[in-house]
Parts: sequence; structure tokens; C-alpha cells
Amino acid sequence: MFSACAKYQYEAKPVKPEQIADEFMSRRLDNPELRDFFQQYGYPLQQWPLVEWDLQALSLAAYYYHPELQIAIAQHGLKKASELIAAEKINPGINIPLEHHSDTSDDRSPWLIGLLFDLVLEREGKRQARLDKAQAETQAARINIQSVAWDIYSRLRQRYINYNSALKDEELNRAQATVMEEILKILERRRELGQSSEFEVSATRLELQRLRLTLTNKHLAIVDAYNALAGAIGTPVDALDNVNLLFTDIDKLAGNNELAQKDLQTLALQQRLDIQQALQEYAVDEAALRLEIEKQYPDITLSPGFVFDQDDKIWALAASWVLPLFHPQNEGPIRKALAQREVKQAEFLALQSRIINEISTARARLSAQNAALKQAESLVEELLTREKQVQRQYELGYVDHLQLNRSKFETIAAQQALSEIRLSAVKAASQLEDAIQCPLTDQHIYRYIFKN
Repeated sequence: MFSACAKYQYEAKPVKPEQIADEFMSRRLDNPELRDFFQQYGYPLQQWPLVEWDLQALSLAAYYYHPELQIAIAQHGLKKASELIAAEKINPGINIPLEHHSDTSDDRSPWLIGLLFDLVLEREGKRQARLDKAQAETQAARINIQSVAWDIYSRLRQRYINYNSALKDEELNRAQATVMEEILKILERRRELGQSSEFEVSATRLELQRLRLTLTNKHLAIVDAYNALAGAIGTPVDALDNVNLLFTDIDKLAGNNELAQKDLQTLALQQRLDIQQALQEYAVDEAALRLEIEKQYPDITLSPGFVFDQDDKIWALAASWVLPLFHPQNEGPIRKALAQREVKQAEFLALQSRIINEISTARARLSAQNAALKQAESLVEELLTREKQVQRQYELGYVDHLQLNRSKFETIAAQQALSEIRLSAVKAASQLEDAIQCPLTDQHIYRYIFKN
């Protein structure tokens, strides 16, 4: 009878490390299932696989593959299942007493048999408070999915920026080394003609060796950044092979994002997921307090039944409840729930203060970096103009090849400094994004990713 009532049957699902490793190594960015995932989020696909992958597309791929998001989704499913338990009424109990008596005088039956029920009458307010608590926990778990999604996006954006920066550094360093090789050749020829000293040639050779060593380190930085980018997406490294990465998002971040402090605070209070999660956690503690208050009133158990006792037919009705003798009015748990609610209130105020300070710091840093970026851009423009003038003078015979190459080297050095300042500005913009937990540039990224 009990087997017929069972809806679910146990099914083993062992974890197989080898199979999981093979599945991970087979992940690719041209996966047809990944294409369906993009379409589900409304990503405008012109063709598949994508010709160019920007930060938005890489973020969607990370949400499809990254295991941390799968953990958060599974935790949300666990809380959702807890709602079903919280909404359930207490099942009635059933007792079937059976006795055999040795006294059968007067032809009485030797048997006692009956059917007794235990019906628990739970207060509706208690069940509702328990359900409200479970629903608030489910909502907090749902917000946690979005919070994990933002963390994945934030880490991916940082790896994406680092990889682009490593590529640019390597390119500029290679250009410097090329110009320095030309300078060294010119100086060596001049030394042979007695027009340059050995010291100048040696110093130039040492500088070239330093640039080549730096170039080797830059190449290693590219490899590390490439591996880190694949890890942030949740794919093996070779999944990025033959993938054309587009870095226009970084150029947008490096722009002038001057937003008013008040606007940023309002945006943060509306968008920040830890604010929303803290509110849901406070709702959990509110419901927990209501539940403990409801527990002041004990559940009543009614026990109706029928007993056949040696030819006697007996109807029975009993009632029972917990006698609050040693801890009346559930005072201890109620005081604890009150204290927990006060803790959450204080934590929420502290969180708001920290967010406001974080936004103010990030905004000030971004403003300073943007100002430095403008100055560096102006300097590079001046040097590029000067290099064109030197090039023109070289063509007319007013300056020699050595002066032209030194002008080029000076411009490349300024471009390298500009690249570092731009990287700092981009990182400052990223910190401001993290402070408000909302992209500063393409709002469609937020619509596609964080609202689903």
C-alpha cells in the first residue's frame, strides 16, 4: 500500500570526474546550444558563430558555461522547494490499536481493534508566517543569482581589459624595439666612421636588450591574460582559438563618464543587488519574528476515533496541546528574533553608508583619471605633430635618420604612457560600475543579462 503511494523513486546519479572533465574540455564558442541561449536572451544574431565577440557576447557565454551561476541557480531551486514544505499543512496521524484478551467469558470477543486519528489544528497565522519566511528566502536566492551574474561579469570585464592592455603593451614595446634597432645600426655605422663613441653604442645596445627582455615579459603577460580570460568565461583555453575579440567596449569605458553624485547614489540604491538582497534578508527576519510570536499559541491536536473492545463499540474524542510550563510565551526565541531583526537593521544602514562612500571614491578617482587622460592625449597629439614635422624635415634633408628615429622613439614612449593612463581610467570606470552595479555604457547589456 505504501509503495503504491510513493510518487518518486530513488535514482542514483553519481559524480564522474572523468566525464565532467571531458565535458569541460569540449566547450566551444560555436556550440549550437550556446546559440539557442543567445536567442533566448534576445541577442541580435546576424550569423553563427559570431564573427566578432565583444564584452556583451562574452558575458552571455560566461553565463552559459560558468559553474558559479549553476550553483546559484541550484540554490534558488532548493529554496523554491522549501516553499512547498512551508505551505504544507501538518498531515494527520493514524493509529490502529489491536489487542487480544484471554478473558472470553460470556462469549465475548477476545479482540480489541480500533481506528484513531490525530488531527493537528495549526493556526493559519503560523503557517502564513512560515510561508512568508520561505518566500523571502527564495527571493533572496533569486537576487543572489543576479549578484553572482554581476560578479562573473565584473571578473570577465577585468580579464577582458587586462588582455587588451597586454596586447597593446606588447605592440608598443615591439615598436620601441624596432626603432631602437634602427638607432643602434646608425650609431654602429657612425662609430666605424669615427662619428660616434663606443659608450653611446654600448648604452644603446643595453637599452635594446632591456626592451627585448621586456618584450619577452609582455608576451608572457599576454599568455597569462589569455588564460585568465578563458577561465572567466568558464571554457578551456583553446576555446578562444580563432575567435576574433572586439575591444570597442573598452574605448567606451575610457570616455568621459561624468555623472552627478546624487544620480549615482539613486542608481545604486535602485540597482545594487546587495541592497535588494539585504532587504529580502530583512524580510526573512521579519517573517521569522512573526513565526516565533505565533508560536506563543500552541497547536491543538484533536484525536477522534472508534474502538471495538470485546463487543463494545466505543467512540472517542480527545484533545491535547503543549503545556507552556517551563518557558511560557516563547519568550527566548522571540527575544532572539527581535535581536536578529535589529542586527539586520544596523547592517543595512552600514551597507548604505559603505556604498555611498564607495561611489564617492570611485567617482573622484574616475574624474582624476579622465583629466590625466586628456592631458596625456594632448601631449601625444603634440608629439605626433612634431614627428610629422621631423619627417618632413628629413625628407627635405634638414635632419638625419638618427634624429627621425629618436623622434619616433619619443612618440612611442609617450603613447605607452598614454596607454597606461587610459588603462587606469578604464579600471576607474570599472570600479564605478561595480559601485553602482550597472554598466555605464551599453544599457542593453543590463537588459539582456541582469534582468533575466
